[in-house]
Order: sequence, then structure tokens, then C-alpha cells
Amino acid sequence: MSTFSTFLPVLTKHFSLATINIMFPEFLIPADPSRLLQFFLAAVVALAAAAPIGAISILTIQRALSLGFWRAFWPTLGAVAGNGIFGVIAALGTGYLTASIMGSEVWLRLIGSVVLVVMGVRLLYRKQAGRPAADESFGLWQLGLLKFTLVLSNPLTLGFYLTAFALMGLKSSHIFARESFVLGGGIIFGALIWFSLICIAAGKFHLKVDDGQLGRIRSGVGGLLIILGLATAAKALMGGWG
Repeated sequence: MSTFSTFLPVLTKHFSLATINIMFPEFLIPADPSRLLQFFLAAVVALAAAAPIGAISILTIQRALSLGFWRAFWPTLGAVAGNGIFGVIAALGTGYLTASIMGSEVWLRLIGSVVLVVMGVRLLYRKQAGRPAADESFGLWQLGLLKFTLVLSNPLTLGFYLTAFALMGLKSSHIFARESFVLGGGIIFGALIWFSLICIAAGKFHLKVDDGQLGRIRSGVGGLLIILGLATAAKALMGGWG
């Protein structure tokens, strides 16, 4: 019995690491405990970045209320992919690429503001419609691409990841491609957790909200997106060219 008790923790550890590597490629979630720690720290960083409720989360909540978990969750993969790209760039610390992105902040934020206004107008246009028409406002692929664009149009997210990785003691000069993908995988994992949680929470009320309430929510979200878009454009113009 004592031999089994000693062997069991070792067996459990190796089984867990083997399971992880079967589910995910090793360059994303490695068996090395130190890299595994980096992966989960990066996931925490992604959760911290997503915690302030922004336009993407608001859209996700609205869609979960209207259409349920899965129809709200799938388009968030666009935002997850955008966060993953920023995570890899921040981990690599590529000076030229990072400087180019941060230097284009005005134009990127203007693109994001246009996307926000267009999405807001389309939601307002559908405010009198019921659930089926609400689904037609944005297709799954279309909404996923829009959310991907919104993430990449906000260089502050990249700046947040750069700062967080620096505070974690990760120096870009010591990070190679494999390590950067580990951190990027952690960012993706954290973003998936966040969007899963808000889709689950809002999806619980999917069938409890009537069409009238959905119309008012859709109208409110559409108006809020337009305001956010105009505010983003004004801030970008005043900050960049003021």
C-alpha cells in the first residue's frame, strides 16, 4: 500500500501532463513545469485585460441574451485570435513590429471607431425585430471578423501585454519562438475562459427575456456602441493630431 501511495502522485503527474500534450500541441502548452507556469500566468494576464467590460463583451452579452450560449460564443473566437496575436507579438518584443503598431495607434483606433459605429447602427436598425431578425444582424463569420478587427484596432491591449510580461520578469531578448507561442497560448486560454464565462452567465437568461425586452436591450447596446465609437474617434484625433 505504501508503495502504491508513493507511486500514485508520480503517475497522476505524468498522466496529467500527457493528457495536456495530447489535447494541445507541446509548443502551446508544454510539459516543462516552468513553461506551464508561464502559460497559466499569461492566462491570468488575459483575464485581467478582459475584466473591464468593453464593447466586445457587451456585444457578446447581448447576443447571448438573444440567441443563447453557442451563437454568442463562436464569434468571440475572432477576439480570442486577435488577443493571441498580440500576446505572441508582446512575448517576442519585436521592436520594429511593436513600434509600427503603436505608431499607427491613431489610424487603428479610427478603424475601430468606424466598426463600432457601423455595428451600433445595424443593431439600432434591428431594434424593432424579434429573435430571428436579431440573428440576421450579424452572421457568425462576419461578427467574428468584426471582433477580430476591434481587438487589433486597440494597441493599448498590446501595451498591456508588454507591461505584464515585463512585470513577470520575461525579457524579450531571452524569449524564442517556442516560448512566445507558449505565452500566446496562455493568452488564448485566458480569453476563452473569459468569453465562456460571460456567455454562460448571460445565456442562462436567454429564454427568460421576451422580445420586447430584447428590442430595448438591442437598442441600448446599439446606442452605446455608437457613443463609444464617436468617443474613440474623438480621443484618437485629439491625442494624435491635437
